[in-house]
Amino acid sequence: MAEINKCYDDSEGDLEMDATVKNKRDLPKAYGYEDALNLTGHGRYNLGLLAACFMLITAMGIDIFGLGIIVTAATCDLSLTLQQIGVLSSMPFAGIIVMSYPWGYLSDTRGRKLVLMWAMCGSFLSAVLSSFAPTWQVLAALRFIGSALSSAAESATYALLGECCGAKVRARYMLLMTSALMLTPTLYYIWGYLIMKLNFSIPFLGIVYRPWRLLTLVMALPLGLGALMLHFYCESPKFLTNVGRKEEALVNLNKMYVKNGGVEGQYPVNDVYLEEGNKEDVGVFSLRSLWTQIAPLFKPPLLWRTLLLYYLTFVTYIANNSFAIILPTIFNVFFTSYATSAADAGFCDLFMDANTNSAASNQTVSVSTECRNTINDNTIWAGCAHGFSFFLLNALISQCAGKRKVLTIVILVVAASAAVGIDNTGEPISGLVLFYIYLTTAMVFGVISSYFVDLFPTSYRGMVACIGMMVARLSAFAGTNVVGALITTHCSSALYGAAALVLSGAIAAAMLPTGDL
Repeated sequence: MAEINKCYDDSEGDLEMDATVKNKRDLPKAYGYEDALNLTGHGRYNLGLLAACFMLITAMGIDIFGLGIIVTAATCDLSLTLQQIGVLSSMPFAGIIVMSYPWGYLSDTRGRKLVLMWAMCGSFLSAVLSSFAPTWQVLAALRFIGSALSSAAESATYALLGECCGAKVRARYMLLMTSALMLTPTLYYIWGYLIMKLNFSIPFLGIVYRPWRLLTLVMALPLGLGALMLHFYCESPKFLTNVGRKEEALVNLNKMYVKNGGVEGQYPVNDVYLEEGNKEDVGVFSLRSLWTQIAPLFKPPLLWRTLLLYYLTFVTYIANNSFAIILPTIFNVFFTSYATSAADAGFCDLFMDANTNSAASNQTVSVSTECRNTINDNTIWAGCAHGFSFFLLNALISQCAGKRKVLTIVILVVAASAAVGIDNTGEPISGLVLFYIYLTTAMVFGVISSYFVDLFPTSYRGMVACIGMMVARLSAFAGTNVVGALITTHCSSALYGAAALVLSGAIAAAMLPTGDL
């Protein structure tokens, strides 16, 4: 009897064990975020999100950098002086500097998509209203607001796209996003060329509606189109997981899976976690949350990578944007002076000649007592060639995204060498070619953005990128004033100084981690 009872007890224990095993098998398996993301596949969702983010970056570039065309075209209508032109031209950078930190904080606490939708819609409205500005002061205020809002795209788009695309394509997509910025000059130069050929004056609501106002309106449209395209895509599942909203994250991952060709209901992930751990408190507004978003960036173990990437940001943006922002002026000086220059004149000699010729100088800064309804054709074609060629070059470089460290070093070394050679060729055309090569420092922008995504935890990704953009625009703002003051009087010194700075950036890039994203 005891033996029978013992057998019964053993069989009962076996049944309990089988039930435990069965229950364990029925429990949802938890996947790390990268594994869960890879299981969504790669297809229509990723390509569509890339297109939406590409449009947002393009719209931001047009909104910020296209202001130079608008200011030039509006000079007569708004009776602008040189000082007023300077104030207007600085508005986008002022807006970016003011809002970089808030956008980073909001992106990391409220969501990537949410921030982008509000920011781009607001920027669109501000840009549209600026086309009806009655005075230059109103135009300056509206452009400040618009650029402050659109600057959210600089970091939030990279974070959103990087967190929704697998590791195999992430680096390539980051570089393709930079191609959008390369394409923007081609777009607004062509639009400026076509629209400013028109000749109309229509009294409307106390203003006279002229071609430059139509150009402003047309340049605002990509902001609204980008927001509309983004509306059809999900919030970053990684952000949602990070702030403890796992159910929403799983819903979004499933949507991505289905749109990429998966069968509804067959997505295998029922639970997801972040390999670096969750930071649920980052989703709450508070002064403590504000501090916790920035403090870790400047403490070990993130301190070194923060300083390294910010230095690279400083170098590339001051070296590139300081010249790129005044590129129409440089082109105007070059083409104006080249026709009358001596046979043995070098690249910098053209700027020295222009400085001694008041008439050429006035033409260079596009200031005249006469109203002009067109933009210089040579400036248009040179700007288009610059934008389109750099777009193609960046697209080609994106195919080598796995070698981003080597790419960064090579680009910066070549650019530094070109800067040294610009004024030593003995004639201006080859100097102009080398100047184009020097401007390839812009190719590094996307690489730096990819490192911001790759080297920092999800909780701080938006913040570190936005502060990086603050560093970038502050350096560009300061560099533009320096270059503007030196380009006609100490051109060679400015180029040699730029070469040394870029070379130091190449040395810093050698300290970046090696490996694919």
